[in-house]
Amino acid sequence: MANRRDPQTERKLRPLYDALDNLNNKQAIQRADKILKKEKEFHCAKVLKALAMVRLMKSQEALALLEEVKSHFPLDESTLQAMSVCYKELLQPELIPELYETALKYTPNSEDFLTQLFMGYVRIKEYKKQQQIATRLHKLTSTTAYSYWNAVSLVFMGKDNPDLGKVMCFPLALRIIEKSKEKSTEVAEEVFRLYLEVLELLGNNEKAVEELEDPKNVVIDDRERLRLKIHYNTLLGNTEKCNVLYKQAIVSEPDSYDFYRGYFETSFQLLTDSTSLHDSEFQVNLQKADTSVQEMTGLLLKVAEDAGAIRGPELAKAELVVRLKEQNIELCAFASPSLLVLEYVQKFGHKLSCYDDLRVIIDRLKDTEKEELIEILEEYRVSVKESNGTKAMQRLASLHMLLNHLGKYRNLESEQHFIALEEIKNFHNITLEGDLGCAYIDAFVLLYSWQKCNSGSKPDIVDSIKLLMTKLEQFPEASACRLLATRLYEYLGAIGPAVEVYNGLDTKSIQLDSLAHILYPSLIPLGAFNRADKQARQMEAFYRTNEREVLEYIVKSYLCGKFNKVTELFELHQSLVYSISKSVFLLDKLWLSYVLSSANSWDQIESLLQATREEITSVKTDKLIDNRDYSVNEVCESRHQEIATLQATTSYTHDTLYVNMRQFMLTSLLRLQDSTTSKETEPLDHLLSQFQSDVVEKAKTLPDLEGYPLYIMTSQSMSVWTVFVETLSCIVSSARNFIRHCIHGQQTQFKSDTVTAKISELITRTRSELIVDGTINSSKLPFLSSLIQTALFAVLCQSCGVTGRVQRKKRGVAEGVMSSLKTTLSDIKLLCDDCHSIATKHKLENLTIDKDDSVDSRITSSLEWSLDEMSGILGKVSSLVNTLHSHLQPKS
Repeated sequence: MANRRDPQTERKLRPLYDALDNLNNKQAIQRADKILKKEKEFHCAKVLKALAMVRLMKSQEALALLEEVKSHFPLDESTLQAMSVCYKELLQPELIPELYETALKYTPNSEDFLTQLFMGYVRIKEYKKQQQIATRLHKLTSTTAYSYWNAVSLVFMGKDNPDLGKVMCFPLALRIIEKSKEKSTEVAEEVFRLYLEVLELLGNNEKAVEELEDPKNVVIDDRERLRLKIHYNTLLGNTEKCNVLYKQAIVSEPDSYDFYRGYFETSFQLLTDSTSLHDSEFQVNLQKADTSVQEMTGLLLKVAEDAGAIRGPELAKAELVVRLKEQNIELCAFASPSLLVLEYVQKFGHKLSCYDDLRVIIDRLKDTEKEELIEILEEYRVSVKESNGTKAMQRLASLHMLLNHLGKYRNLESEQHFIALEEIKNFHNITLEGDLGCAYIDAFVLLYSWQKCNSGSKPDIVDSIKLLMTKLEQFPEASACRLLATRLYEYLGAIGPAVEVYNGLDTKSIQLDSLAHILYPSLIPLGAFNRADKQARQMEAFYRTNEREVLEYIVKSYLCGKFNKVTELFELHQSLVYSISKSVFLLDKLWLSYVLSSANSWDQIESLLQATREEITSVKTDKLIDNRDYSVNEVCESRHQEIATLQATTSYTHDTLYVNMRQFMLTSLLRLQDSTTSKETEPLDHLLSQFQSDVVEKAKTLPDLEGYPLYIMTSQSMSVWTVFVETLSCIVSSARNFIRHCIHGQQTQFKSDTVTAKISELITRTRSELIVDGTINSSKLPFLSSLIQTALFAVLCQSCGVTGRVQRKKRGVAEGVMSSLKTTLSDIKLLCDDCHSIATKHKLENLTIDKDDSVDSRITSSLEWSLDEMSGILGKVSSLVNTLHSHLQPKS
């Protein structure tokens, strides 16, 4: 067993533990030093001092102290646990197993040390080693729990190597579980689920069904058992059995719509009789599969009669009629799909779920049926409009959403469209006066805003924002309105108000990852570099903390025997480690360290490169997972699914290219720095070639998003960097040749004006996009931001060649490069000044003092702020170029 501390030692360390628990790390170090003055080899005190240092960001000092303690091979359990905590907080869990491996050499039969070693391997995903330790623990103690640890480890080994899994890991895991089950009088639910999972992995679904049918296995409740039976019979392709099970599930849970869908799927596969006449004496048989329309109709009528006024059976009627029409089968028992939809709205239109329930049905209707439904719903809407009361207004909100989904408002003439919009706005004003509830008011506000802003004109978008902001003043919790207002501000280039509105969401925990696409992608393109840097660093801390905490939850799941949670938590951990948003944040943070740097010489740039080298190479750029939730941008349109899918795929493709572009920029700087002292250029040549094929060419194939709602087009305005990628490649290629020519004296073809010519073309393009008819098109601000960042990148790359290593006879060439860059930066500054002048003139002509807090005023002020921020970065770049240029010139 591990050595235990005596009570006297515990008393000595108690003040030190208290200081750490109270987050008073400086005091903890002082108390540790006080103890160590009396006992220099008090290992636990040293480790606790190291822990305080870790929390004070003194990582190197802490590691040195831990290495000192490790060299003495500590066996004290508290010391080892404290060292484990240090390594976890240092994000170096791979060092924990070594501690217990060493300790076990001295105490090979310590169950505590073996358990900690197993958990150490869990944290670093060493499945084979954790399986070996689990086996060792089971042999040592004969505890059943350790045999299950062994089985779970084998499952993960098999998933990591599927070929080995089928042959060895899964069969062995199955034998271990079956053997443990035989010895146990009662099997826990988690163990039974693990058993079913292994059977499924082996493809032995027949056995899984047998186990679920066995009345002895009562560890799972009837509802979950029924779902599992359906799952495994579906895998077996047993359609008849699935149909029977779905019928039983519908009778037991008549409001669960998923069961109806499964029932219809299986029934139509088994359909042999399309007779639609219904016999009133028909009896439902729950032990026989339904193979006729009559049986399906009978079941729905029976369930609807017994269940009362619930949504499931009524929605299923419409689903059945639509499916039968798709099969060209007429059904006499029920009305037409349009009338069934109307009936559903009459019964449940006052519920928030009405629109979501019906849109799946509506999307499957034919065009003629949709036109018929528009007429029916419009006629009903007119009658509802005359009614009073909360439910009438709620039903009216559902009707407007359904009509919009059917395309009624999109297809109206401009005058009719205006009248419809005004009516929606008026109903919104009425609902504000009553007790309708925030969510229903959302429907009117969002409908109006979606329809108004899709015209694409700035006045309409501003009008939408005004309504949304009015709603948010009265209902700050209206998240849908807050998200739309954020996206519209982003589209107009007003990053300041966008940040302010978005902050009201108070996103926390995993939402920081799933909602990462809402605001952050606009920060750098709209000049909010400091805000982007702050958020990137916060997100880096979030990912670091959560990855560590999820691993600890996995460890606790093993200890508590919750084996089904181990897989779920492992998948969550993988999704965080390989999150595409994480890679974006980390690479942007590194790039922004250059953008916001005050470096004013080559030595300072070189120091910055060295400081970021390790981080640049550690960022993951492959196997990226997209955890972002695009359903928050939901719109009441028939194209909703198409839009959501398009946005997800487009954003993933865009951000994958963006990650590769950022990685290329940062890695290029490292390679160029290396090439100043080495003639080896193969790594840089390979990097250029790969960037050309993986990013430059693919960036040209990004889909055109014109014609889609504005909230997805904001993604397009943020992707203007794709216009600049070819120039980035040219910059690196030119800098490579510059270094070969000026430092190594190679006879390389080099043209000093190649880069400046490319950037001059981009300046012309940016001016034409940004300044239109004497006004600023603020939605095109990302062009100016990308232009300034490209100029900075050119300066950083070329500065690698303007060092003290430049050959004397080549200094004239280097001076020419710097002079060209100075001219280019002057041209960009002229563009910024012109934009400033136009923005200031617009503010003076169109805004008055009493409108200081208006939406127009905030948009204009945000534009001026963005231009100031970009001009500030440009000033730093110009200062750097001047310094580099002055060092090349001979001293008088």
